[in-house]
Amino acid sequence: MRHSFLLIALSLALSACTTGGLRLTYNPASAPEKITDAPTGVEIATVTDTRKTAPNRLGVIRDGFGIPLKLLESDTTVADLVRESLAAGLRARGITPGGAGPATRLSAIVRRLDANQFVRREAHAEIEIRIADATGQTRWTRVYVADAIDGSLFALDTAVFASVEDLRKVLENTLTQVVDKALDDPALRAALKP
Repeated sequence: MRHSFLLIALSLALSACTTGGLRLTYNPASAPEKITDAPTGVEIATVTDTRKTAPNRLGVIRDGFGIPLKLLESDTTVADLVRESLAAGLRARGITPGGAGPATRLSAIVRRLDANQFVRREAHAEIEIRIADATGQTRWTRVYVADAIDGSLFALDTAVFASVEDLRKVLENTLTQVVDKALDDPALRAALKP
């Protein structure tokens, strides 16, 4: 009986606490260049999350042994966060998502979007963008990747002292970077034109 109690107490102590309600907002460092000669509107048709994790999981902070201490979760799905970031990125470039009579459809597949802190803070994003015409026929596709590593190997803000907000900011910046890479790609801009 005592042995069972100790095992239960140990498993509860080692279980990760969840920090929910986190948001990621598209926040470029400078004003993006406007897209000229684009259609009056671009429909964000679908955003699909193909990650093999919970749909609202953003990342994890681990202790020195690699055991999860803090789980980072959003109040919405990662697919919705990416959709919102793409829409904000298009608006920043002068295109209204879903504007009058969109002739172009943009779809995204989220292959990776996560943050991890073992010692340093790391964030990774990999998103496939597809451009289709009004009938849904795909005419262009490309994968965009952004990675970030922040902090020092000798940092004191690790494990239980690690900041959820600091890791969230690194992931938010990485998402912004991958959206900027995509929407500033001359090939994608050309594919948006009717």
